[in-house]
Amino acid sequence: MSKFKKLVKYVKDHKWASILFEATIIVLVLLIFSWFQNRGTLAADGQMAPDFVLQTTDGRTVHLSELRGKKVLIYFFAPWCSICHMSGGNLNALRKARSEDELEILVIGLSWEHKEEIKQFKDDLELTMPVLIGSDQQMNNYKIKGFPTYFVIDEEGKVTHRSVGYSTEIGMRLRT
Repeated sequence: MSKFKKLVKYVKDHKWASILFEATIIVLVLLIFSWFQNRGTLAADGQMAPDFVLQTTDGRTVHLSELRGKKVLIYFFAPWCSICHMSGGNLNALRKARSEDELEILVIGLSWEHKEEIKQFKDDLELTMPVLIGSDQQMNNYKIKGFPTYFVIDEEGKVTHRSVGYSTEIGMRLRT
């Protein structure tokens, strides 16, 4: 009997081995899916985050470079994105868990037709942090390929983490 057939027989005969095997396959699939989603976006390899100067929905101006010295989470969304609506609410929970001194959270709307869509997104989710009106420039600079996408920027202005797709509050907390 070949080694592969012996392994298959062992896994079939031992329930814990079967569970471990299936869990390993699931983890591998999730890792491959995560890699596929993140490919092509701005790398989280310690490079400097592209700077921007954007207006908030209430008319204030935000310069990313002026936030040096603070950790920053930048959450890019599209108003039409249903996943953004589902995970965007986790930002308020994260805001409650982390003070503004500890973590600045910026929410940036991209891929919109009317600015009112961004304001509506903010109102629908009752977001308590600055929501900025982004443009194609940020989409290009951060190499956004899907929504939502978020980046964690360290105190020196370097990109340390990135994620594409739904993120839980716990997932965001672990990365920030």
